[in-house]
Amino acid sequence: VRGYLVVGLDLSLPMITRAAEQAQYRGLKINFLHSDIRKIEFDGLFDGVICIGTTFGFFDEESNRDVLGRLRDALRPGGRLLIDVVNRDFAIRSQPNLIWFQGESCVCMEESEFNYFTSRLQVKRTMMHEDARQSDTEYSVRLYSLHELGFLMGETGFRVLEVSGQEATRGVFFGLNAPRAIVLAERFAAQHPGTDPPGPASIAVSSEKPPAKPEDSTEETTEVSDTLSDDLVEE
Repeated sequence: VRGYLVVGLDLSLPMITRAAEQAQYRGLKINFLHSDIRKIEFDGLFDGVICIGTTFGFFDEESNRDVLGRLRDALRPGGRLLIDVVNRDFAIRSQPNLIWFQGESCVCMEESEFNYFTSRLQVKRTMMHEDARQSDTEYSVRLYSLHELGFLMGETGFRVLEVSGQEATRGVFFGLNAPRAIVLAERFAAQHPGTDPPGPASIAVSSEKPPAKPEDSTEETTEVSDTLSDDLVEE
């Protein structure tokens, strides 16, 4: 894709199948792996990793940190990570919440509530299918404020380069008015013997007023170049 070798990884086999069909339809050569992000063991293989659509944060604190470490290890020194999550400070203003939306051959009702002690969003999704079946799914995701995510990335070996509050305003973050935290970071080069490891990441923030739904993310974890979020490796 545009001169890159691309690998897509997802825990959901149906999502991988769907992505592979789309890639074949568009004439794209993409390698897809069915795997758990917590078990990947790439060693400096990629120039870039893309993790978008709030596919980070579904595990406990230690496991989320470990996932970032595995993404770091997957990158060459100087390689870049693009990570996109819901901005905690923005999301909590609309909680608790109940929304309805149209799914594929179904109508969905989604109830959510934020736990202020754990900073996790608890979600229950009820799907009412055309054949009168009903199915329920429950999950929770850790929501991060920008300073929390930046600190965590600094601790795991990343340097933050740029932060955006939404796709349309690259490099500009609106604080609690920013729907998302879209962070571009790079892996630190290997440290010289005797030098200290990198500290927490520093983040530049612009406080401007923003221009004026939660996405339907159905899978627990989609990462490293997810079916929808592809790892990019230069040829």
